[in-house]
Amino acid sequence: MKGRSVRLAAGLVTAVVAGSCAAPSLTVNVKAPAGTNQGRPLYMLIRTVSKTSMTEGYADVAAKVISPDESVLQTVVIYPSRTKQVKIPLPPEQAVAVSFLFTTPNGAWQALLDVPVPKTVDIELQESRIRTDLPKGVPAQESTPAVPEAPKAPAAPKAPEPPISVASPK
Repeated sequence: MKGRSVRLAAGLVTAVVAGSCAAPSLTVNVKAPAGTNQGRPLYMLIRTVSKTSMTEGYADVAAKVISPDESVLQTVVIYPSRTKQVKIPLPPEQAVAVSFLFTTPNGAWQALLDVPVPKTVDIELQESRIRTDLPKGVPAQESTPAVPEAPKAPAAPKAPEPPISVASPK
């Protein structure tokens, strides 16, 4: 009886390990510098997309935060001056969109990940958009070097006030 219990336990462990390895997942690494979204938190929405939903507008996607549908995999609040890592299970063979709901979006606000969806995605945010100018495979720099402030010119010396002459009455 004891041998059977050991074999049953070993079989369960094998099934759990095999099952967890088979399930695809996506890890999203988000870097949000201090000026992101004018210093205010914003939502990141991760959802599955089809060819028709890839053309949804910003307002349609933003509405999914309040009323998520079956396409929404996860909603996360992103805070400026922080990094965030999110790992989510994926349904097999479906494209994914990672959308950022900026207060006033100006440029790219979502990344579309086609099948096969990569295991990891690194996204760097800017003030009102996703940074899109990084070559593929090149990690984002940890920080942008600060530009030194120009030296201030010394204050100009004050000109002496002219002497006041008081004329005596004659």
